[in-house]
Formats: sequence, C-alpha cells, structure tokens
Amino acid sequence: MSSVQSLKSGIILCILTGIFFITSLAFTFAQAQRQKVIFDCDLGDDIDDAYALALLVASPELEVLGITTCYGRTDDRARLACQLLYDWGLDSIPVAVGRNTRTMNDRANWYADQFYYAKGFTHKRPIAQSAADFIVEQLRKYPGEVTLISVGPVQNMADVIQKDPGALLLAKQVVAMFGSFYVGYNGSPTPDAEWNVAVDPAAAKQFVGSDVKIKYAGLDVTAFVKADKAYRERLALRRSPLTDALTGLQNLWGYERDPTLFDGVAVGMVLWPDLFKTQQAAIEVDDKGYTRLVPGQKANAEIGTYINTTEFLKRLMKVYLQQNLRR
Repeated sequence: MSSVQSLKSGIILCILTGIFFITSLAFTFAQAQRQKVIFDCDLGDDIDDAYALALLVASPELEVLGITTCYGRTDDRARLACQLLYDWGLDSIPVAVGRNTRTMNDRANWYADQFYYAKGFTHKRPIAQSAADFIVEQLRKYPGEVTLISVGPVQNMADVIQKDPGALLLAKQVVAMFGSFYVGYNGSPTPDAEWNVAVDPAAAKQFVGSDVKIKYAGLDVTAFVKADKAYRERLALRRSPLTDALTGLQNLWGYERDPTLFDGVAVGMVLWPDLFKTQQAAIEVDDKGYTRLVPGQKANAEIGTYINTTEFLKRLMKVYLQQNLRR
C-alpha cells in the first residue's frame, strides 16, 4: 500500500471513529435527558387509565421505571398492565401490585369489564416486590430524578409514607390526578368530592399532609378533556397494537361513551407544562373527601387551574398516531 493510500485509510478510519464517538455521546445524552417516571394507577375501572398509560409509554421523553397498581383488585389491574406492556413489546417494564383493598366496599371488589381483556394472561407476570416497596426503592436509587405520577386512590402513597416517611421527598416531582378545588365534575362551578380522594379520605389526608409539595391535576383541568366519537374513530384507523388495545378496551368499557381523559391530563402536565396554568395554594382534605383551599396558610400544593384543551388533544393524538410500539 502506498503512503497516499495509507493516509487516506487513516483519515477514513479517524472520520468513522469520530462519527461513532459522536453518535454514542448523543445516544448517551438523550438517554440521560429522559425523565424517569413511575405510574401509580387503578387501571381497569374507568378507561382513562389506559389512555394515560398509552401516552406514557409512547412518549420518548419519558423513561418508565415501573407501573404500580392501586385500589381494589390490584392483582387484576396488574395482570391487565402486564398484558398491555407485553403486546406493546415493553416486557422489561416491571409491574408491581399494590395493597389489595377489595374488601373495603362493593365497588372495590368489582371485576371490571376491562379485566376480561387480560383474563388468563400469563406471559408476563408482576414482580414479587410490593408497589410501595418498589416505589421506595426507586426513589432511593435515583434521588431527585424520579417523577411519580399518581392517578388513582392514594393508598400506595400512604403506604410509602408509612414505610419510609422521607422517600417521597426524594422525588423530582409528584403529580397527582386528585381533587376538586374550584370546579366539579362536568365543569360544574361547585367543587365535588373527587373519586381518588373520596375513596379513602384517610389515605388522602396522609398524602396531602406529607411534607411534599404536590402538583395536582384536579377536576379544574381534567373535567374538560374528552375523547369524542370522531377522535376515537381517528384513533381506531391507526391500526397499531397500541391503538387497537385502546379501541378494544374502549369497547369493553362502553364504545359509545365519550371518555373524560382525567388521568391522561396528569401525564400531560409532566410532558407539556406549557399547556397549563397553575397556582400555589394551601389545601387540606376533609372526612368526606373534599379538597379544601385554606386561605392564609403556607402553600403546600400547586394546583392546575387552566388547560389548553384543544392543543392537548392535538398533541395527544400525535403521540398515539406516530408511535410504533409492537412485539
């Protein structure tokens, strides 16, 4: 080989090495920039948990450390989560079962119609670790890095507080679909006892009374976000494993019903904070499950007061249509 050829080969090798090094750095940087999240949900009752889970796992900005299930038949909820993750090629995401509270009332023991989607499924199973232990472990493993998203009754959050009172303080942020401050269901000007609070006011009091400043996606911003028939028909036409699953679950839940995407809004508050207005506030929970504003007290919460609904639904649809999750 001539000296000129050797020089050319050396230059090409240096360029290729440089490209590989830059690409590796870019990949490492992109991975480091993804927000670590844990999703605590009561998947299977209302359909909005499924829409929220789909948004969560299809968003490249997020690194899902795990899914935890809360309220009632937590094992059935976990089985449904496992089925969906398996179908979407996301077997590596762990699912942890929360404390089973099916004996607390008739609703808690209801075998929801969406559970039939995963009945008998065994290809992916929940981890042996409990939801509360999993959350504590991840918060201590990644201090200041994990966003905890709670979209169901907060029994797992109360268990975390009891097991390790300082763990939630290690979260990067805690975002909860929780409460009704100025607006009630269906946009009523009168606040309601919101479901996630009213189910277990004692657990809700522990959650709100912790030293963590929680960001709340309450009915004030969630009650206005609905997936109407035209929206759902467009989703169904995508024909991907993720959108097919949402269509199938919607059919079990009630195909003609327009779901309010309460829980998806909480995920959106993490992804797209520019679409929201919030205010600092002091809040408390009463014995009936109402979230009360407490004037004159030091703020212990950040509550959502406005959402750009049109843009939120537009961005949500874009995520659903552009993802390509599959086995």
